[in-house]
Amino acid sequence: MKKARIIIGANYGDEGKGTVVAHYTKNAQGSVLNVLTNGGAQRGHSILTEDGSMTFQHFGSGTYHGADSCYSRFFILNPMQFVKEYASLIHKPQNIYRDPLCRWSTPYDSMANLISEKLQKRRASCGMGIWNTVERYNNNIGVTPFSDFCMLPYEEKMSFLYGVKKYYEDKMSIPDDYKGVWNSLGLMAHFIVDCDSMYELTEVSYVQSLYPLYDEVIFENGQGLLLCDTGKDTFDTTPSNTGISYALQMLKGVDTSIQAHYVTRPYLTRHGDGDIMNYSTFRNNLSRSIEEDRTNHFNEFQGEFRYGRLDITPLKNRILKDCKGVNFSVELTHCDEMDRVKEFERRFLEVNTYDSALIK
Repeated sequence: MKKARIIIGANYGDEGKGTVVAHYTKNAQGSVLNVLTNGGAQRGHSILTEDGSMTFQHFGSGTYHGADSCYSRFFILNPMQFVKEYASLIHKPQNIYRDPLCRWSTPYDSMANLISEKLQKRRASCGMGIWNTVERYNNNIGVTPFSDFCMLPYEEKMSFLYGVKKYYEDKMSIPDDYKGVWNSLGLMAHFIVDCDSMYELTEVSYVQSLYPLYDEVIFENGQGLLLCDTGKDTFDTTPSNTGISYALQMLKGVDTSIQAHYVTRPYLTRHGDGDIMNYSTFRNNLSRSIEEDRTNHFNEFQGEFRYGRLDITPLKNRILKDCKGVNFSVELTHCDEMDRVKEFERRFLEVNTYDSALIK
């Protein structure tokens, strides 16, 4: 029987999902399909390798260890990020698949995202335009399937992008310092070239039809359970289900063993301006061993990387609520930074531990 693993962030994101995906990919017995389950390129899943630190946004974190990438219908494509990241990959996937129902973002979704954050003077977004893209689709603006867009004549592609551009111009005032790039014909042309490149480098396929081709399928979720969609457009959540639900939909009817892996640090972390439970002004108040995070630093879009104390009882409750009876393990990362392993092992049947070093 084939294996399906579902890697889920248990908190606010940044738990170490990339580390866990890379670990199971490297140690898999056979070929691996790495499915990007939800969200979009706002994710930043980092792993440490012999070639240094690598961050994956539009590709699976198993890419370095030979996994193929697949974008589920719940993932939002970003052609410009795809092309930029593909060029930077040390080991490129042999196959890259995308579901024909994937939504996709334009530069105007991303810029509108950045503009709204700037006008509201908050840091709560990566600037990839995820919420903007979802809202645009909900308003039935620019919903042409990605493959169909790529098949259009150049003039019709430009007309499509002008329609998305006008949609935002009717909704918001474009600040003077954005007007140059906002009105740039060069940006449109660049985006069209990137779309064509992504079209050529990817193959359309439903996730379900790919199962027979691989020995193991690893679903890599974005964000974490505490950021799950509430049905409202709030700055501190994400417009997707961050738990097990989407993966189970794609596994329905498939003869496979399913294991859910809920990832957490021994403490809480969070980017942006949203609330964080048990917030600590200084990470050293939680443990003197917690070092400055290697991959999460202050940035103008998300502000400071914040820390908080993790209560295990609420953690266990949200995992049990989400897992829907599927066998699960807790993947405890950054264990070299805080001595709480025995406390977790007393509360969960299966706990796998990782430190901040190379993937074993």
